[in-house]
Amino acid sequence: MANNDFDKASQRAIKGWITRRANQAKKKAQKKAEKEIDKKIDKGINAVAKKSKKSVWFNVFVSILAFIIGAVMSVVGYCVINKPQSDVFVSGNLSFHFLEVGNEYTGDSTYINAGGVDILIDAGSRKDSAVTIGNYLDQHVPDGKLEFVIATHAHQDHIAAFVDSGTNGGGIFSRYEVGTIIDFPKTEASSSIYNDYIEARDAEIAQGAKHYTALECYNNQNGGQRIYNLTDNIQMEILYNYYYDHSANGEENDYSVCVMFHHGEDRHFLMTGDLEKHGEEHLVEYYNQHHGGLPKCVLYKGGHHGSKTSSTTALMNQIKPDIICVCCCAGTTEFGANVGNEFPTQAFIDRVAPYTDKVYVTTLFPDIKEQNPTWTMNGNIVVTSSKNGLPEVNCSNNNRLLKETEWFINNRTMPSAWAS
Repeated sequence: MANNDFDKASQRAIKGWITRRANQAKKKAQKKAEKEIDKKIDKGINAVAKKSKKSVWFNVFVSILAFIIGAVMSVVGYCVINKPQSDVFVSGNLSFHFLEVGNEYTGDSTYINAGGVDILIDAGSRKDSAVTIGNYLDQHVPDGKLEFVIATHAHQDHIAAFVDSGTNGGGIFSRYEVGTIIDFPKTEASSSIYNDYIEARDAEIAQGAKHYTALECYNNQNGGQRIYNLTDNIQMEILYNYYYDHSANGEENDYSVCVMFHHGEDRHFLMTGDLEKHGEEHLVEYYNQHHGGLPKCVLYKGGHHGSKTSSTTALMNQIKPDIICVCCCAGTTEFGANVGNEFPTQAFIDRVAPYTDKVYVTTLFPDIKEQNPTWTMNGNIVVTSSKNGLPEVNCSNNNRLLKETEWFINNRTMPSAWAS
């Protein structure tokens, strides 16, 4: 990696450290100011009391007044110290940022801003993706702290950028302070990238991050929480997955952590990692039996990058999503030359089409024959749920629906549900 890239990473780290120290100094200054105000009030009261020694009732009145002023100042001081530092927090916005990962390999990384609470779900697809992801996060996380990091499962395309390499200027765990890490309870992984992830995660824990498995969260055990109240009207719920405590018999994707966000009472947003057919069926069955079913969702992150083995009819019929965002390189051949396996697959498209045509895809697999190949489709996809408005979709490249893209027209068949 070039020295100037390293310098930029160092500058971002220093900037985050300075910001945190500045916030701490600000709070100390606020407390000091409150103490000075209290001293001045006490001094004024004492002066008045000395001049009024002849009146016992006046002294009683002054004492009562001092008590009232002290109580008011305590409330004011608390509000000043805990004043929201972001207009996003005040407005109650919830935004989901489905990120491009800086190369031609399919991978997941989703940044979520929940009223000023910063969350990152996954960091794929390769170690060097940390540069692209980090550059994006730096624009939205000025204090250098991610309140939550969630790693859904142990595959490279979801965890590689969490770890350091000799060229990425530091993985996500090195670049940011992390409050809480939530990850997969089970795995059959033994890869070097998995071992690197565990080492980087444990180093972050040693620096003060809390760590829970998704099963601990669902069961409200050992400090983990099933539901995290992020603001007064935004919740993050860690869902139960059958494979948290059962063997997936080698299907690593089915160990994925599943998360539902709730905005108010009627807006829900579902992330299932790379959960496959059996995992989705168990998810639907469990929530039908124990929780009255899964709710209709405003947003669904297309399971397993829009593969033919996820986003099953069983799940779609439950959540009936309005918007679907797919993190993949459309048309990638990294999983073989079989067109049926190229993301997003025709099988995926046919299954989701009856529920919505609002399908967006981050990246386009480059045509290496072109002199300047294009690697972006919609680009970074941002879905915002405002406190009082309808969800909005804004993309860094364009807002075209999948069905309107040249790639789709040339490589996929239009479902009848989208033809009208």
